[in-house]
Amino acid sequence: MSRIICSTIFLLIFILSSLPGGVFGAVTKNVSVKSVLKNQIAREGKSESSRFPEVVRSRPIEDGVSIQLLPDSSDSLGARFFAAVEVATLGPNLIQNPSVETSGSGSLPATWFKGGYGTNNRVLTYPVSGLNSAKALQISISSYTTGDAKWFFEDVPVTPGKTYQFSDYYISNTQSILTLRYKMSDGSFTYPTLDILPPAESFTLAEGQFTVPPNVVSVTVFHLIKGIGQLTTDEFSLNEVLPSSDPNLITNSGFELTSGSGNPVGWQKGGWGTNARIFSYPVTGVSGSKAARVSISSYTTGDAKWFFDPIPVDRGIYTYSIDYQSNITSYLVARFEDQNGVFSYRDLAVIPPVSSFSNISFDFSIPFTARKLTIFHLIKSVGQLTIDNANLEFKAEPQGVFLTGGVSLTFDDAWLSQYQTAIPKLSALGLTGTFYVTSRQLADYGFPGYMSIAQIRDVFDQGHEIGAHTRTHAALSQLSAAGQRDEIEGSRNDLLALNIGPINSFAYPFGDYNATTLQIIREAGFLSARNSMGGQQVQPTSRKLELPRFPIEINTTLSQVKQQIDQAIANREWVILVFHKVDNGTDRYTVSPAVFNQIVEYIAENNVPTVTVSEGVSAMN
Repeated sequence: MSRIICSTIFLLIFILSSLPGGVFGAVTKNVSVKSVLKNQIAREGKSESSRFPEVVRSRPIEDGVSIQLLPDSSDSLGARFFAAVEVATLGPNLIQNPSVETSGSGSLPATWFKGGYGTNNRVLTYPVSGLNSAKALQISISSYTTGDAKWFFEDVPVTPGKTYQFSDYYISNTQSILTLRYKMSDGSFTYPTLDILPPAESFTLAEGQFTVPPNVVSVTVFHLIKGIGQLTTDEFSLNEVLPSSDPNLITNSGFELTSGSGNPVGWQKGGWGTNARIFSYPVTGVSGSKAARVSISSYTTGDAKWFFDPIPVDRGIYTYSIDYQSNITSYLVARFEDQNGVFSYRDLAVIPPVSSFSNISFDFSIPFTARKLTIFHLIKSVGQLTIDNANLEFKAEPQGVFLTGGVSLTFDDAWLSQYQTAIPKLSALGLTGTFYVTSRQLADYGFPGYMSIAQIRDVFDQGHEIGAHTRTHAALSQLSAAGQRDEIEGSRNDLLALNIGPINSFAYPFGDYNATTLQIIREAGFLSARNSMGGQQVQPTSRKLELPRFPIEINTTLSQVKQQIDQAIANREWVILVFHKVDNGTDRYTVSPAVFNQIVEYIAENNVPTVTVSEGVSAMN
């Protein structure tokens, strides 16, 4: 009932304010919002989902069903702000004649103006066919040297310190730009850029937020082009952002509101490939409410899905949950959009079928470059999926190593060459590492080539972290539960008995473990465990007891290691480098002193943030 009341309130706001709506955080540093309900065009999306990698582990959900969460991937470098999301609604539209339906004098819409400067052959046309009407604005430039061309509305009074949102719909065969024109209290003007938009073949929503700086009295927005091409714009809106108590970022999350086309407001259909897909709405949802269903009756390739309108996101951790019912396996895929309109995809979960509505909930992190997000809940075989009550909430900002990206230098097995070669170099550069010690495989127990107890103590005293690596370097999954407990808890107790610690980090020998291992690791008090999953970077929402790493072996090149480090910094991620022997040997798990020195010198010379594993884990969700 509460969802229906909430939806009704939103609909009432929509009717009173006549908003086309929609949002993203383009200029504002610390506010993203969810729009009130808006006019929607029903459109069939054809976005191809990414291919699913092999499933790694499973995690239980509330009703005992198991969903398989897939490891986070990384995305490319980009500069943008991040901060906590404040959910909000919008005030009334401040633009007069926002749909340009009222004509003024001189072939202009009332309260609108033509603009342009420089050397270019520009034509500004009104009216042309619009989004939902016969009237819109058009700009054409047939030859260009300098300047721009634009339509703009009459200045709107604004209040310094308040946040506003602008949106319009546009079609363009060239890049276009949203530029604010602030009028200052002294009569001067400033022109900050709100967004740079890619071409769009059909009417596409452009939207952005800005916080008004001091001494500004009014604003208008130029949607302009600065080169040869054509731009059509319609359905303009400028609204003050008003705080809301609803943390859910998804419009019409319960599917209770229906658009004029008969589809749920704020949702889109999508699919690709060769399959017979059917979209049904409304169908019966949780507690008799409305829901949406997608079915596939015959299948060769591709997928089919419902997905919510892309919404603005900032860097950080988000929680997504949804009620679903399905007679086949379904999949969750996040689609991110960067500031250039380029899509990237992250496979989030593989979800088993359930006969009655069940809820799934999980956390995931936002790539550094992402500006907008939607989530595909898709099927890709014959069967059906029904969804209801989607919820997306901001949970936490990035912290620690994820603010900058960084690296951990880890060393397995306590080889003597680590003490003789690696430790002096790290000390000279002021770097610390994490050393995973096999506690009964030391020089004191008749293992030449390994560190002694005294040397392990010295490593700890020099400020490095000591972690456990079992007692005898056993393949844990091959042991009984009692055998695993002896190896895991025993190694931790052995190290604590040396008056070093705390011992919070563990590494699986051979990367070998099973569900029993994970349970014992938790019970033993470890806060992290590193596996053998190579080539992946750690995300804030990665599993702390299954941390991926990048191994440094005899054939690993300096350029490969640099690439991993650079990627971690570019994407604000964390890469764990693993070393074994540091000598001039010839076996697989050896790195030469020369290559080791080049790696750590690269880290030091480039001021790459370096953390112990425990320090890195402390920044995770």
